[in-house]
Amino acid sequence: MAGSVSMLAGMGIKSPVTDAFTRIQWDSLSTLKLTAQETALLRMAETNPMDYTLADSRDASMYARVLLKLLAEANTAGAGAGDVSKITTDSAVSMTEEDALKLLESDPLGIVAHYSLTKLLDILSTLQVGVKGVTIASVFYVGKEGVLVDQWKALLRCLNKGGKGDIFAQKVAAACLTKILVTACPSQRAGVVADGKARPIQYASAIEPLEAITAWIVSQLKNASGTLVAICTPALKVLMDAPETRNLFCKSGGIKYMSRQLRVGSKAKNMAASDKKKMGQASVQQLYEITFCMWILTYELNRSAAIRADFAKDTLAVSALVDLVSVAPREKVVRVALSCLCNLATCVADENEPSTGNTASPTGAPITGKTFLSEMIACGLMKAIDHLRDRQFTDPDLVEDVTILHKLLHDNYKELSRWEVYKNEVESGHLQWGSCHTEAFFKENARMMEGTDGDFYLVKVLITLLSNSRDEEVAAIACYDIGEFVRHYPNGRAIAKRLGAKELVMALIEHENPELQRHALQCVSKIMVHNWEHVK
Repeated sequence: MAGSVSMLAGMGIKSPVTDAFTRIQWDSLSTLKLTAQETALLRMAETNPMDYTLADSRDASMYARVLLKLLAEANTAGAGAGDVSKITTDSAVSMTEEDALKLLESDPLGIVAHYSLTKLLDILSTLQVGVKGVTIASVFYVGKEGVLVDQWKALLRCLNKGGKGDIFAQKVAAACLTKILVTACPSQRAGVVADGKARPIQYASAIEPLEAITAWIVSQLKNASGTLVAICTPALKVLMDAPETRNLFCKSGGIKYMSRQLRVGSKAKNMAASDKKKMGQASVQQLYEITFCMWILTYELNRSAAIRADFAKDTLAVSALVDLVSVAPREKVVRVALSCLCNLATCVADENEPSTGNTASPTGAPITGKTFLSEMIACGLMKAIDHLRDRQFTDPDLVEDVTILHKLLHDNYKELSRWEVYKNEVESGHLQWGSCHTEAFFKENARMMEGTDGDFYLVKVLITLLSNSRDEEVAAIACYDIGEFVRHYPNGRAIAKRLGAKELVMALIEHENPELQRHALQCVSKIMVHNWEHVK
């Protein structure tokens, strides 16, 4: 993952008002409170290449702090609320030099904020590639103990807008701050050498800021808007550089919200038109970047029971990855999703690892690859893998992952009883027509629907799917299963009514989907009519 910031510089993160930067009149912007020395430093940096400006560690640190001061003063004086902050993604594409110069007149502080962020990103990109004797640590961590510069807070203040406001400023501020902070992680110390000496860094000075930026990234992932996700994905990728920050992200609930973003972007079939519109906001590139970050997280599975538990929670991660493989938006997305699934399917638990609390499976056993394989079977991955085996892929890694998963899935499937397959499928919410949704199956297994606690948990899940599932086929299968439970379980009719099935099923009788409408009507008939088979 080395070179993340260099990659950021090549990912189109460019200010739409770049053409106005050379026209900034520093002397006339008294609100920035620049000293004569600081103004001279800015002008000198404009006339020299960045690697020359950064050649001396002290000068480089001073230059970076001046840029952070610019950003802080500009934000304090109103940058982030002017015309520049209102530039949309669409308007940025068509921005001309004339437009940029008009904005310099109407909102000079907004231009200054973009200028300082652009230069900070340039500093980080240049140092990432390499400048002899100067590092990110030597520029942003000062003093004998290597304490994070106080001015870092200017970057965080760009983000305190709940995702609203200046898109460019937030995207770059988040990426820059994350890279500066990740540098302090103990795992990143190798190569932190300045002026021929090992550079001390006080990790403790970066912990609180790291928690703040991680919380912001997770909050962005919680929001289903594609625009907001695009703001945080560069920072998210940088956060994956260090095991310390990967673990922090997982502890903050990041896997769950990452999985939700993938599901929003991948569920293309059996959706209402409004949902398809939302789905379109998550571009293929965004899906790829988020899946790539999830793939990196899967390398922590064997080291952390807590992370395995996060991946297993509510089957969200496996469900999202199976959706990506099934819908196959692009080969590169499928390739990374399959690699994620392979890592999940082959993960192991330490023999001495405790298997209690939140890190254990429902049976009390440690969460391992077998746990995830059962989830994959329930989510219908076997069918998707069988389909992929018939396709001609040129990527040997993709072919290998398909082969591995095919064997593991089929071996695990042989070990599961039909009831276990059905139970896993219902709990995953991925219902698919098959031998578990037949009259013969319910004749044999209706009493199993009681559950170990006698609470009819699976019946409750089926009822929940009637109203919560966006997949009309899932709702139709849920109607069928509830109807068959009513037929074959003693007093099943009364239990289904008591749990609220009747009202929810009746609401689906008027559904526009004729197949769902038919199954809903049959289910209501089974609930209301004794000896339904005679009516049939």
